[in-house]
Amino acid sequence: MDRSLKVYTSTGHLFVEFTFNYDHKNQASGKYTLYRRLYDDNEEDENKSVYPLYEMDLYVNYRKFDSIEHIKKHDIEVVQKSVGRDMTDPKGYTYVYSPEKVLLRYVAANHLGCIGLIDIRFSFIDNSKEMKFMSASNPRFDFELSTNSLETNLDCIEQIPMYNKWGEPGEISTHDLTRLEAWY
Repeated sequence: MDRSLKVYTSTGHLFVEFTFNYDHKNQASGKYTLYRRLYDDNEEDENKSVYPLYEMDLYVNYRKFDSIEHIKKHDIEVVQKSVGRDMTDPKGYTYVYSPEKVLLRYVAANHLGCIGLIDIRFSFIDNSKEMKFMSASNPRFDFELSTNSLETNLDCIEQIPMYNKWGEPGEISTHDLTRLEAWY
């Protein structure tokens, strides 16, 4: 359910960008960046120049969704609740989820050492998510998974079969994960 939503004005300028993250059990977080036009309405602006006005953390209630359409409706409500006061004509705005695949990389490590790397490639709007776990101890413990956008990254990570040095099953804790910057 991780996703990035860009909202454009009726003139085609980027107005705000929302990023939603689900990195902890039953918790959702994110941020949004509000943008302003570089030129005013009287000036010609062919390249739709904007600059970031401010960035705010976003705290939303965690919900499991049963379809992408429900998520879209939820996101529009969050946008209007968060920045609706700055919207001049709410019906004239365009909501866009990028179809480009995003790569998120997590480093899984605890006090005993590195567990491995987890790559998650997803495209929210294309409803695809692929996870690849590369074990730090042995390539035989590598694991791959393909699913849809309704699964959180943590749901995918919890499916990685983990074994300690005595062969007992275990799992990767959210406290063992460090998420690196997203790659588009």
